[in-house]
Amino acid sequence: MEISNLLRAGMKVSLMCLFGFAVSAHSQSILIKDARIVTLADQGTLESGDLLVRDGKVVQIAEDLGDATVELIIDGRGKVVTPGLIAPSSALGLTEIGAAASTNDGAIAEQSIGAAFNPVVAFNPRSTLIPFNRAGGLTRAVVVPASEDSIFAGQGFAIKLTGDFDSVINADLVQKVYFGEYGAQLAGGSRAMAFAQLESALEQAKEYSENRDDIRRGQWRELDFAVDDLEALQPVLRGEQPLMISADRASDILQVLTLANTFPIRPIIIGGAEGWMVAEQLAAARVPVVVDVLGNTPDAFEKLGARMDNAALLHRAGVMVAISGPGYAGSHNIYLSRQAAGNAVAYGLPFEEGIRAITANVADIFGIEGGILAPDGVAELVLWSGDPLEVTSFAELVLIDGKPQSLVNRSTRLRDRYLHPKAGTGHGYKN
Repeated sequence: MEISNLLRAGMKVSLMCLFGFAVSAHSQSILIKDARIVTLADQGTLESGDLLVRDGKVVQIAEDLGDATVELIIDGRGKVVTPGLIAPSSALGLTEIGAAASTNDGAIAEQSIGAAFNPVVAFNPRSTLIPFNRAGGLTRAVVVPASEDSIFAGQGFAIKLTGDFDSVINADLVQKVYFGEYGAQLAGGSRAMAFAQLESALEQAKEYSENRDDIRRGQWRELDFAVDDLEALQPVLRGEQPLMISADRASDILQVLTLANTFPIRPIIIGGAEGWMVAEQLAAARVPVVVDVLGNTPDAFEKLGARMDNAALLHRAGVMVAISGPGYAGSHNIYLSRQAAGNAVAYGLPFEEGIRAITANVADIFGIEGGILAPDGVAELVLWSGDPLEVTSFAELVLIDGKPQSLVNRSTRLRDRYLHPKAGTGHGYKN
């Protein structure tokens, strides 16, 4: 029985990824020619241009670099180059199977620890979810814990999706806090209590910073929060570590802005379903929003005002917008942030801003490298088969630190294993 043309095409793509690029994984010089290049930097977008990579850096981007002497030349005609995607919130490396408790290290329950919880020591760079999302164009990710007991989930960190054991790049990147409906549930049933706990924690963290020695010697009043948690909040109070606060309802977002007027914190709103209602206030306060674009249905009372053009309206008001993957895909399918960005563009967000919301804006919000393509910048990019915001396009090449990454993952192995019509009918799946 002959293999269909579609299956043959799938095999060709797989072989290209496996043999065409993977064999050059240690190449130090790569030239991509005649591609559409979305730099998100001063050069803007080149409709047809060349990009030269050497020693992990972007050396030059121009309309025509001629026949440079390199180890690998890639024909980019009809293809698009963008910076590598960056996930603003994920559970990569902290979970493997949601229903298997033994594979989940990103949340704690019924423990006194809160802000001090840092799951970075539990991060598994060899998680099967990392190559899977890397094959979808994801090159970096912010990894944040969850909580089942306290409004303080703990500290998040940033990773490169190389799968290497040294792939954590920022160990104490952000502090995660729950507000809104879930925060109210964790605080005992009321948003008022959740807000009071957050405000009290920041007040006592300030008190702790001013009286650290006496408090540690036990010569101070009894505080409501553990010393380790108060210590963990010091970078937040100094404005060194942003505070990622989940909030969807417009009135909840305004309460966060009020808090930022009281304490010298750098809030990041995550969720923001009704952010468009208070876009001017967010812009004036220079508070960025991480939006779940596809979470546009009123599946909770705090999301009754959700709408598909939320990201476009926020951007139009001057708010820095980052786009996350769908809420259900925080661990397994976070690369779907590009599909979410495509929907945002379909509902009014400019194309380049859609790309920026899943690359450069994430890097800016969290203060991590990457997100743009510029000479002397890190060579972290994706070569797409077509429009990167079109669901049928796919990543043909992923570079991290200038090195082509394998696009082979558990899903492609399963596909290839059963690709032959007689697969599974004989020992060893042979013909």
